[in-house]
Amino acid sequence: MNKMNKVGYYFLNLLIGLIIVQTLSTLSTIMVLSGLVLLIIHSLIIYYVFNDQFLYLIYLFSLCIMNTSDKMGGIVLAPTVIFISCIFSPGRFEVKDKFIKSSIFILLMTTYLGYIIKNKADMMDIMQSFIIFTGCLLTFVYIQNFKFTINHINLIFKTFTFCSILLFFVALNQKFVFIDTSIPLLGSESWDSTVSEVGIYYGNRMPSLLFDYELFQELSLLFFILAFTIMADKKSMAFFRFKAGPAILVLISFLNMILTGTRSGFLLLFGFLLIFVWLRIKNFFSSQVWILILFLAILIPIVVNYGEVFGLDYLINRFKEIDLRNVGLRNIISGEEMNRAYVYAEGYKRLAEENWLLGFGYGTGQSNNLAWFSNLGATGMIEIRDFHSLYICMPMIYGWIGGVTYLFIIIYLIILLFQKFLKFSDSPLGSLILGLALLFFFFLLNEIKINSLRIYNYHFMIWILMGFGFSISRIKSISDEGSLVY
Repeated sequence: MNKMNKVGYYFLNLLIGLIIVQTLSTLSTIMVLSGLVLLIIHSLIIYYVFNDQFLYLIYLFSLCIMNTSDKMGGIVLAPTVIFISCIFSPGRFEVKDKFIKSSIFILLMTTYLGYIIKNKADMMDIMQSFIIFTGCLLTFVYIQNFKFTINHINLIFKTFTFCSILLFFVALNQKFVFIDTSIPLLGSESWDSTVSEVGIYYGNRMPSLLFDYELFQELSLLFFILAFTIMADKKSMAFFRFKAGPAILVLISFLNMILTGTRSGFLLLFGFLLIFVWLRIKNFFSSQVWILILFLAILIPIVVNYGEVFGLDYLINRFKEIDLRNVGLRNIISGEEMNRAYVYAEGYKRLAEENWLLGFGYGTGQSNNLAWFSNLGATGMIEIRDFHSLYICMPMIYGWIGGVTYLFIIIYLIILLFQKFLKFSDSPLGSLILGLALLFFFFLLNEIKINSLRIYNYHFMIWILMGFGFSISRIKSISDEGSLVY
């Protein structure tokens, strides 16, 4: 199979998966179950018939970009079935890092105990929650042990670009309604609504397939950080055989951020650029500087001339509402100046209501809402979906023990990646490693004002990215033939 045919084969399977996963966006239980059966069949074909485990990993990632029903575990059901079926395969689920092994054990035990002791949902919801959480952990363990090649990394970036472009055009359709349809893959929230209704409900802040403009903004920011870090390094571009892909991903990610109308992403983007320049200052005095100049030469005219089309004027007006004199640690904690004062207060009130040594355990929307809103149940509070901060919402889900463990896994990953970057700073691997370190660093910063747990498929996506990050952190060197040595 030649290179072009192989890329086509990969993207055809990703598209088939997204077409199938639409069936989970319906109120019909029969349709949802039919979609889940098709996802399992397609997964088994990719994993066992095609024998292409890498394709299956990027397939799982692509499914995460669409917010779908969590019935029977949703999109996590298929990997749960497959990874349990091969859990005793030699080497595939080995965790060599003692800290990660201990952390996974703690997270498993506290979550499962939370289901038994703390969770007040019915048995069906707890079983579905068990599938979701177990599938996330199994996928993470599998990916962190996967040995990626240069071609794999090239295809991963192509997958990120494919997902970003799809999210971009769906968001544009939601904004301008080129095609008013009930098809979820084109932007409707479900088969029982239309694309035009999305614009009416969300106004100037497009949610795309995630149906959450804040998480859409965060994902776009993470893609921007990773792609920009690679794009600015000529050695990495050549080593991974990238062409225009990273630049396209940077541009599309930037436009997606504008479409969300979310201010925090641009503030963090500015912070990222400052840190990037500080860490890679020598790049600005080498041949790579022309890449950044070219990027700015293309981006600035697009923003100036077409910014209003994508909603830049709305974003600028929102920035004008910020009073910089009142921005400080106290107001960040209280939520003042971030439109979070009310929801933070409700979150702190909920934290004071119970002992959160154990949480409810991560799972379905019904179960998570019981954790956040107690007797108010799945509908939550009329005014809010959750408490708009991972750090406030997490104790109710994972408990203090599990929540701190989850955060420590990410912090540990950031430390490992920065340590590896110091070793490979002048290597073609340096930019990829640095990009991943900064991706997770700014993820944790952005989570001060948003809750990545609110949508199960997005939380699954973060576990997938974490697995990828740990795998890259295990690379020891580049061989004489130019391949990655684990």
